[in-house]
Amino acid sequence: MNPLESFLNYIRQFIAFTPDEEQLMRQHLAVEEYPKGTTLLAEGQRSEAFFFLQKGCVRMYYLVDGVEKNTFFYTENQFVSSYESFVRATPASHYIACLEDSTMVVIKKEIAFSLLSASPKFEQLSRMLMEEELIIYQQMLSTFVTQNAEQRYQHFMDKHPELAQRIPQYHLASYLGVSPETLSRIRNRLSRPSVS
Repeated sequence: MNPLESFLNYIRQFIAFTPDEEQLMRQHLAVEEYPKGTTLLAEGQRSEAFFFLQKGCVRMYYLVDGVEKNTFFYTENQFVSSYESFVRATPASHYIACLEDSTMVVIKKEIAFSLLSASPKFEQLSRMLMEEELIIYQQMLSTFVTQNAEQRYQHFMDKHPELAQRIPQYHLASYLGVSPETLSRIRNRLSRPSVS
Protein backbone atom coordinates (compact mmCIF):
# COMPACT_ATOMS: atom_id res chain seq x y z
CA MET A 1 0.00 0.00 0.00
CA ASN A 2 1.11 3.56 -0.65
CA PRO A 3 2.80 4.90 2.52
CA LEU A 4 0.57 7.96 2.66
CA GLU A 5 -2.53 5.82 2.40
CA SER A 6 -1.18 3.58 5.19
CA PHE A 7 -0.73 6.72 7.29
CA LEU A 8 -4.28 7.90 6.57
CA ASN A 9 -5.70 4.44 7.33
CA TYR A 10 -3.92 4.48 10.68
CA ILE A 11 -5.10 7.92 11.80
CA ARG A 12 -8.69 7.20 10.70
CA GLN A 13 -8.82 4.93 13.77
CA PHE A 14 -8.64 8.06 15.90
CA ILE A 15 -10.26 10.91 13.94
CA ALA A 16 -12.74 11.15 11.05
CA PHE A 17 -11.15 13.65 8.69
CA THR A 18 -13.03 15.23 5.80
CA PRO A 19 -11.90 14.50 2.22
CA ASP A 20 -10.49 18.04 2.04
CA GLU A 21 -8.47 17.54 5.23
CA GLU A 22 -7.10 14.24 3.94
CA GLN A 23 -6.19 15.88 0.64
CA LEU A 24 -4.34 18.60 2.58
CA MET A 25 -2.19 15.90 4.16
CA ARG A 26 -1.56 14.21 0.82
CA GLN A 27 -0.35 17.53 -0.59
CA HIS A 28 1.97 18.47 2.25
CA LEU A 29 3.37 15.26 3.73
CA ALA A 30 6.46 13.70 2.19
CA VAL A 31 7.46 10.03 1.91
CA GLU A 32 11.14 9.19 2.32
CA GLU A 33 13.14 5.98 2.21
CA TYR A 34 16.09 5.58 4.57
CA PRO A 35 18.74 2.85 4.27
CA LYS A 36 19.63 0.65 7.23
CA GLY A 37 22.06 2.52 9.48
CA THR A 38 20.72 6.01 8.70
CA THR A 39 20.78 8.33 11.71
CA LEU A 40 17.55 10.32 11.75
CA LEU A 41 18.54 12.36 14.79
CA ALA A 42 21.83 12.63 16.67
CA GLU A 43 22.58 13.80 20.19
CA GLY A 44 22.88 17.60 20.18
CA GLN A 45 20.68 18.10 17.11
CA ARG A 46 17.26 19.72 17.29
CA SER A 47 14.39 17.65 15.97
CA GLU A 48 12.77 19.36 13.00
CA ALA A 49 10.41 16.52 12.02
CA PHE A 50 8.68 13.42 13.23
CA PHE A 51 7.94 10.29 11.26
CA PHE A 52 5.26 7.67 10.67
CA LEU A 53 7.01 4.36 10.10
CA GLN A 54 5.27 2.55 7.25
CA LYS A 55 7.91 -0.12 6.77
CA GLY A 56 11.07 -0.99 8.67
CA CYS A 57 12.51 -0.83 12.17
CA VAL A 58 14.03 2.12 14.05
CA ARG A 59 15.72 2.32 17.42
CA MET A 60 16.25 5.09 19.96
CA TYR A 61 19.42 4.96 22.02
CA TYR A 62 21.69 6.97 24.31
CA LEU A 63 25.47 7.02 24.20
CA VAL A 64 26.75 6.57 27.75
CA ASP A 65 30.54 6.60 28.16
CA GLY A 66 30.86 5.40 24.59
CA VAL A 67 28.36 2.54 25.08
CA GLU A 68 25.04 2.49 23.23
CA LYS A 69 22.00 2.02 25.50
CA ASN A 70 18.82 1.18 23.59
CA THR A 71 15.60 2.56 25.02
CA PHE A 72 12.98 1.91 22.35
CA PHE A 73 12.30 0.07 19.10
CA TYR A 74 9.75 1.31 16.58
CA THR A 75 8.14 -0.82 13.88
CA GLU A 76 5.36 -0.48 11.34
CA ASN A 77 2.46 1.88 12.10
CA GLN A 78 4.26 3.74 14.86
CA PHE A 79 5.23 7.38 15.13
CA VAL A 80 8.94 8.04 15.62
CA SER A 81 9.90 11.26 17.34
CA SER A 82 12.04 12.99 19.89
CA TYR A 83 9.06 14.72 21.45
CA GLU A 84 10.95 16.92 23.88
CA SER A 85 13.37 18.16 21.25
CA PHE A 86 10.58 18.65 18.69
CA VAL A 87 8.16 20.48 20.98
CA ARG A 88 10.66 22.53 23.00
CA ALA A 89 13.23 23.06 20.22
CA THR A 90 15.98 21.79 22.52
CA PRO A 91 19.01 19.66 21.54
CA ALA A 92 18.26 15.95 21.67
CA SER A 93 20.01 13.87 24.33
CA HIS A 94 19.75 10.65 22.31
CA TYR A 95 20.00 9.14 18.84
CA ILE A 96 17.33 7.76 16.50
CA ALA A 97 18.61 5.38 13.80
CA CYS A 98 17.27 2.86 11.29
CA LEU A 99 17.87 -0.80 12.10
CA GLU A 100 16.39 -1.81 8.74
CA ASP A 101 15.75 -0.14 5.40
CA SER A 102 12.76 2.01 6.31
CA THR A 103 9.97 3.87 4.52
CA MET A 104 8.43 6.76 6.42
CA VAL A 105 5.97 9.58 6.12
CA VAL A 106 7.86 12.71 7.19
CA ILE A 107 5.99 15.44 9.04
CA LYS A 108 8.21 18.52 9.18
CA LYS A 109 7.73 21.03 11.97
CA GLU A 110 6.44 23.84 9.77
CA ILE A 111 3.95 21.45 8.11
CA ALA A 112 2.80 20.14 11.50
CA PHE A 113 2.09 23.65 12.74
CA SER A 114 0.29 24.63 9.54
CA LEU A 115 -1.94 21.56 9.85
CA LEU A 116 -2.63 22.37 13.49
CA SER A 117 -3.82 25.83 12.47
CA ALA A 118 -5.89 24.46 9.57
CA SER A 119 -8.29 22.37 11.66
CA PRO A 120 -8.86 21.60 15.35
CA LYS A 121 -8.97 17.92 14.36
CA PHE A 122 -5.19 17.93 13.90
CA GLU A 123 -4.71 19.23 17.42
CA GLN A 124 -7.04 16.51 18.70
CA LEU A 125 -5.10 13.87 16.75
CA SER A 126 -1.80 15.18 18.11
CA ARG A 127 -3.06 14.96 21.68
CA MET A 128 -4.43 11.44 21.22
CA LEU A 129 -1.18 10.17 19.67
CA MET A 130 0.88 11.67 22.48
CA GLU A 131 -1.42 10.01 25.01
CA GLU A 132 -0.87 6.66 23.28
CA GLU A 133 2.88 7.23 23.42
CA LEU A 134 2.71 8.14 27.11
CA ILE A 135 0.88 4.90 27.89
CA ILE A 136 3.57 2.89 26.08
CA TYR A 137 6.37 4.63 27.99
CA GLN A 138 4.63 4.18 31.33
CA GLN A 139 4.14 0.48 30.67
CA MET A 140 7.78 0.14 29.66
CA LEU A 141 8.97 2.01 32.76
CA SER A 142 6.87 -0.20 35.01
CA THR A 143 8.62 -3.33 33.76
CA PHE A 144 12.00 -1.89 34.78
CA VAL A 145 10.72 -0.95 38.21
CA THR A 146 8.83 -4.15 39.01
CA GLN A 147 10.58 -6.95 37.08
CA ASN A 148 14.00 -8.58 36.97
CA ALA A 149 15.92 -9.14 33.72
CA GLU A 150 14.39 -12.56 33.05
CA GLN A 151 10.87 -11.26 33.62
CA ARG A 152 11.56 -8.26 31.36
CA TYR A 153 12.76 -10.59 28.63
CA GLN A 154 9.69 -12.80 28.99
CA HIS A 155 7.45 -9.72 28.91
CA PHE A 156 9.18 -8.48 25.76
CA MET A 157 8.79 -11.87 24.08
CA ASP A 158 5.10 -12.03 25.04
CA LYS A 159 4.44 -8.54 23.70
CA HIS A 160 6.78 -8.44 20.70
CA PRO A 161 7.72 -11.97 19.56
CA GLU A 162 8.19 -10.89 15.93
CA LEU A 163 10.43 -7.97 16.90
CA ALA A 164 12.85 -10.30 18.68
CA GLN A 165 13.51 -11.92 15.29
CA ARG A 166 14.30 -8.56 13.68
CA ILE A 167 16.79 -7.01 16.06
CA PRO A 168 20.29 -8.29 16.90
CA GLN A 169 20.62 -9.96 20.28
CA TYR A 170 23.12 -7.36 21.51
CA HIS A 171 20.59 -4.59 20.84
CA LEU A 172 17.92 -6.50 22.75
CA ALA A 173 20.35 -7.11 25.62
CA SER A 174 21.12 -3.39 25.78
CA TYR A 175 17.40 -2.59 25.87
CA LEU A 176 16.87 -5.06 28.72
CA GLY A 177 19.83 -3.68 30.64
CA VAL A 178 21.93 -6.85 30.57
CA SER A 179 25.02 -8.09 28.75
CA PRO A 180 24.61 -10.25 25.61
CA GLU A 181 26.07 -13.16 27.62
CA THR A 182 23.45 -12.74 30.35
CA LEU A 183 20.68 -12.57 27.76
CA SER A 184 22.01 -15.77 26.16
CA ARG A 185 21.89 -17.53 29.55
CA ILE A 186 18.34 -16.29 30.14
CA ARG A 187 17.22 -17.54 26.74
CA ASN A 188 18.85 -20.92 27.28
CA ARG A 189 17.31 -21.28 30.71
CA LEU A 190 13.82 -20.41 29.45
CA SER A 191 14.12 -22.73 26.46
CA ARG A 192 14.83 -25.78 28.63
CA PRO A 193 11.76 -27.86 29.48
CA SER A 194 10.81 -27.65 33.13
CA VAL A 195 11.28 -30.76 35.22
CA SER A 196 8.23 -31.70 37.26
